[in-house]
Amino acid sequence: MIKALNIASQGMLQAEKRATDIAREILKSSSEAATFSRELESATPDTQTATDSTTFDPAFGTKPATLRATPPAAQGPGYSDLLQQMVDLKAEEHSFKANAKAFKRIDETLGSLLDDKG
Repeated sequence: MIKALNIASQGMLQAEKRATDIAREILKSSSEAATFSRELESATPDTQTATDSTTFDPAFGTKPATLRATPPAAQGPGYSDLLQQMVDLKAEEHSFKANAKAFKRIDETLGSLLDDKG
């Protein structure tokens, strides 16, 4: 019984570690994907903001600029990697829950055995 508790607890610890590693990779991937570039409004007409394009921005000495995210198509196959990481994270969640349920059942069984003999 004690060995079974040890196996279940080790399974929970391993699932937690893998989930943490996967979450860290997701964070790293998403922060790399969220790159922004500074573009002047006069460069392209599709970057217009609510401000008048002829106004002067004293902070920059130019026309107002806008921040635009790099389009997803330019980032390559990052979405499939992110999707796989999310699936892996969900699998680790299920693994942790299964080990926790096994740990709980073993604990209950061990407790009832001790109650019967005590």
